[in-house]
Amino acid sequence: MWSRLREVFAREVVVLVDPTNPLHARRRKQLTASVGTIFTLGMAAAMGVAPRHAFTDPDAPRVIQDLRMPDVRAQLDQLTDAEAVYVREERMQRGDTVASLLRRLGVDDPDAQSFIWKNATARSLFNVEPGESVQAQVDENNLLVSLQVSLGGDADASRELVIERAANDKAGYRARVQSVQNEMRYEMLSGPIGAGGFFKAMDAAHVPDDVVQQMLSIFSGVVDFHHDIASGDRFRIIYEAGFRDGALVSEGRVVAVELINRNTLHQALWYQPEGSKDGAYYTFDGRSMQRPFLRSPVEFSRISSGFGMREHPLHRDWAQHKGVDFAAPTGTRVMATGDGVVEFVGQQNGYGNIVIVGHPHGYSTYYAHLSAFAGIQKGQRVSQGQIVGFVGQTGWATGPHLHYEFRYNDVPQNPLTVALTDTPALTGKARQDFLTYTSGMLSRIQALRTYNVLTAAN
Repeated sequence: MWSRLREVFAREVVVLVDPTNPLHARRRKQLTASVGTIFTLGMAAAMGVAPRHAFTDPDAPRVIQDLRMPDVRAQLDQLTDAEAVYVREERMQRGDTVASLLRRLGVDDPDAQSFIWKNATARSLFNVEPGESVQAQVDENNLLVSLQVSLGGDADASRELVIERAANDKAGYRARVQSVQNEMRYEMLSGPIGAGGFFKAMDAAHVPDDVVQQMLSIFSGVVDFHHDIASGDRFRIIYEAGFRDGALVSEGRVVAVELINRNTLHQALWYQPEGSKDGAYYTFDGRSMQRPFLRSPVEFSRISSGFGMREHPLHRDWAQHKGVDFAAPTGTRVMATGDGVVEFVGQQNGYGNIVIVGHPHGYSTYYAHLSAFAGIQKGQRVSQGQIVGFVGQTGWATGPHLHYEFRYNDVPQNPLTVALTDTPALTGKARQDFLTYTSGMLSRIQALRTYNVLTAAN
């Protein structure tokens, strides 16, 4: 008997799994109908044994219980007494007045308008740059409750103007400027320097002007950005940036920078020893980037005449040119290239208006053809980078430029090629502390570099 059943079962299985069998379709329908019948009977049985429920059986017993609702009258009274406050936001526009700004913010409040006009702190509202967001809270009567706007700041903290209605005095206001901590981030920018030059490369990479100025200052002792930069050079720069509510407030200090100039790698890192108020830029091996003299005394200029023999532009005879001429617009700032003492301020023959600065160890620098002096006088000490005058065309000059001389024991030297003394490297504990700091900073730089590469790839 059992063998007969197994034979029948095996035959039926073959029919079910073989779609070419003539009985395949019929057996599948029979199997589906059988399974459906079994499920239906199971559900009916379950319903039959399930207990009666009030929602399904009208004869099931019911329990009625009173529920006590909470007393919300106190809450309703508070909502009724509370004044509605609306937040509105507008951007400062060029030519805005107090009235026009408040009108766009939906404020109809003569007392607030008068306060802003008369209060010195509140008037700083109109030192805000166009495009800055101004936020106001206004009550249901269009009276000003408070007004807030950023006054800028540095990367660490923002300055925020707050004008608000004095407590329990709808006609009185007060104003204050408060400091608000920013979110500090590190930003990295990099790129090639093409035929257009250094400054076009900075613009193409969207490097902020203040960051560019810092880069010029950092490398001012080792690179002359007027003639050393070549097509094919590359840069990478990392700087602090302060954000407030997701918006950029200010760029901060450059923390690390690399410049590949004519296949030579220049690197600098900001380092401030723990517990010290002073910091400086160092190479990654611990040498200070500061040099005794800057390579150039003028920002954003070009060299119009180099050191050596040349034909004099006025006298038309060949003579030794004792310095370097930097062509620049009249009024361009002229900086002392090193620390020293002013030896002469005034006029000298073909030099026109000239400043002479004496430096330690027999060095001196000359700044000629100036249009004006920067309030300095003989005997005054000046520091590297301090403004001593402004580019002009006085004396024997055919156009506005600075004539710059660099002398050693009163003998003119070529300031573009003279070898300047390197500063010594850190040693001992100071060096060990620096290398520990550098290791951590380089790890962060590498992480930021990897993030930027991944972002660019996406």
